[in-house]
Amino acid sequence: MDRERMEICWYAVRPILIYLVLFITIRSILYRLLESILLGTSADMANYYAVWNDLAGLMILAVSSAGAFIPVLREGQREVLRVRARRNRTWISARKDSGILIGILPFGTICLSILLNLALASDTGADPMGRATVPLAAAVYGLLTPFIEEVLYRGILMHRLRRGFRPLWAALISSLIFGTAHGNLRQAVYAFAMGIVFAFGYELTGQFEVPFLLHSACNLMALAGSAFCLFDLMGSPMWILFLAVGSCCTFAYWARRLWETNYKL
Repeated sequence: MDRERMEICWYAVRPILIYLVLFITIRSILYRLLESILLGTSADMANYYAVWNDLAGLMILAVSSAGAFIPVLREGQREVLRVRARRNRTWISARKDSGILIGILPFGTICLSILLNLALASDTGADPMGRATVPLAAAVYGLLTPFIEEVLYRGILMHRLRRGFRPLWAALISSLIFGTAHGNLRQAVYAFAMGIVFAFGYELTGQFEVPFLLHSACNLMALAGSAFCLFDLMGSPMWILFLAVGSCCTFAYWARRLWETNYKL
């Protein structure tokens, strides 16, 4: 890799590293603070874990994510606005079937998301999330974290990588970093695969709303699967066939249109 590309990579990755270091630091401090408060009040720890663990975890996640995002917010805003300024020159802008392409993308993406969740499930007998925490979880996983992660990994990381790499490599590198940041192998594989979909959705449309809404929809579907045991119902062969056909047809349609225009990945 030449020096110019190395500088581009560092320029792209630096805000991600700042965010991750701050996120881990803030979260660790908050968990230690919570633990010291509970021990100081002689709280019943068993009762805490039975009733308040999910709620406290969500609150800490929200505060840590928002706090770590503040130092890189302005950089993300600049990058997203730069992409938006060029949205009239994106691949999809000149297509007459742009409405169809964007319209079917959520269906195929959600089908793929559910398939991956079913394939990568580590324990189908795990306890579902408490129903009382679902509204807060929907706000955190459906709005806050998708917004922050899309600004970071697509708005900043991928957009900056595009200055030195072709779309395919920028999508792969940004998705690999996105997956690695999730911490464990199962989530990393899932995030890497979905990150590629989000990345090309952003690359081909130039609309930040596209990857954000796709990300939000996938997170909400995963939340519903955890809270209401929907994935247990979707594990039947008929559902798996439906999801596989839905995702394959959606992305095959996109691939066909890209091939017709000789779009260079």
